[in-house]
Amino acid sequence: MISTILVSLFAFITSFLCVFTFRPLAIGFGLVDRPCNRKQHNGEIPLVGGLAIYTAIVFSSFLFVNFDSNYKLYLISTSFIVLIGALDDFYDLDAGLRLIAQFLIASLMVFGADMYISNLGDILGSGEVNLGIFGPVFTLLAVVAAINAFNMMDGVDGLVGALSINTFLSIGLLTFLSTTDFQTELPAMFLGAILAFLFFNFGRFKSGKYKVFLGDAGSMMVGLTIIWLLTYATQGEESLMRPVTVVWILAIPLFDMFSVMFRRIMAGYSPLRASRDHIHHIFLFHGVSNTNTTLSIAAISLGFCTIGVISEIYLVPESIMAALFLGVFCAYNLVMMTQDKKIKTLTIA
Repeated sequence: MISTILVSLFAFITSFLCVFTFRPLAIGFGLVDRPCNRKQHNGEIPLVGGLAIYTAIVFSSFLFVNFDSNYKLYLISTSFIVLIGALDDFYDLDAGLRLIAQFLIASLMVFGADMYISNLGDILGSGEVNLGIFGPVFTLLAVVAAINAFNMMDGVDGLVGALSINTFLSIGLLTFLSTTDFQTELPAMFLGAILAFLFFNFGRFKSGKYKVFLGDAGSMMVGLTIIWLLTYATQGEESLMRPVTVVWILAIPLFDMFSVMFRRIMAGYSPLRASRDHIHHIFLFHGVSNTNTTLSIAAISLGFCTIGVISEIYLVPESIMAALFLGVFCAYNLVMMTQDKKIKTLTIA
């Protein structure tokens, strides 16, 4: 426990110092987020949060992690996703090109580390669902989905950070309650590094003088890390949790991504079209402040995480949890479709 706190503290300090170091460099190079129709903030904000978190993770890893081949591949994959994200932050890459890069990076995890989802558990109530030869393909899709789910949530201060903290804390709690030997160094690093970033991101430090954004580099890195951890945690004989628990821990990012894509397709638009139709945009439209939007959505996410953790502790049948999750998603999607009709978010490019 003490070692975990030390790891988190070191990552916090490193990330904190990196924000100070990278911020003026980003301004000089033009790595900033400028206001537009979809991005309604004041002034040009440096996009260095993800770079600061990444640097903190790398330094912390060399000090506190015993490297094996899989962890080396994780750091290589993370480096590539941060590079692609930073290029996207700077040049606004084509969505198709970004998607190809994400699949290539996902293949490092699936085919390089030989880590993929082969078992979905007893989600149908008739025995375990084994994916067989379709496991690697399913995992590639899951990795890309997770990367984009968190990337899509990055539309209001602190939201991706708060959602990821819920996920990392859920993993840590299940590890604490389990006899499984699951290493918590990586979640601890991210907790510390993200908390340092949020200190600047919420704009409370020096009246917002040092405000920074996460950027695509950060949001995509968070998504990749979480799906990497959860894949490892759910597969094999000594798994930390059942696969159905994962969807509850990731409920809000998954709900938002699949609902947005479904609604865009139904409206005749590309699912990759950028528009103000995410859950945080709905909150903002109804007059909720940025901070309260983040806190509200994070609280909902925490509720879903709690359901997932409790169901894992008490081993609620997987088929029941899967059916309940599907029912909640359908209800969520209906609510969002109603909101679309009210505010016509899809008309905003």
